[in-house]
Amino acid sequence: MVELRKLVDLCVYASVALGVLFVYVASSVVPTWLLYSLALGEVAYASAALAVWRGYRNAYYAVLALAVLVLAVSLPQPEHYEFASNGQLGRFVIFAAGSLLQVCLLVMVPVYLRRRATP
Repeated sequence: MVELRKLVDLCVYASVALGVLFVYVASSVVPTWLLYSLALGEVAYASAALAVWRGYRNAYYAVLALAVLVLAVSLPQPEHYEFASNGQLGRFVIFAAGSLLQVCLLVMVPVYLRRRATP
């Protein structure tokens, strides 16, 4: 159980780090209003990560909601998939790794919460 929590927490922290990198890379490409939206989302994710770090159990529910939101916003964007075909491998790796982390969180967080709830 301790290992699962550490793995979930590591994925949350990795999502924040990857999000910071994403905002940095996007800063030269996206319009200002979108950059502010991305930065606001990153602040929300960092706040949830801080709550996870402090041991607040309800923070995992915020992480779940943010993971769903990230996937709902990013997966339908054809521009993200064009990174691979346009030779922008770095940007595509950031997108793919971020999406994979969100999917992992959507699977692992409920498992962790379920195991934690059962005596």
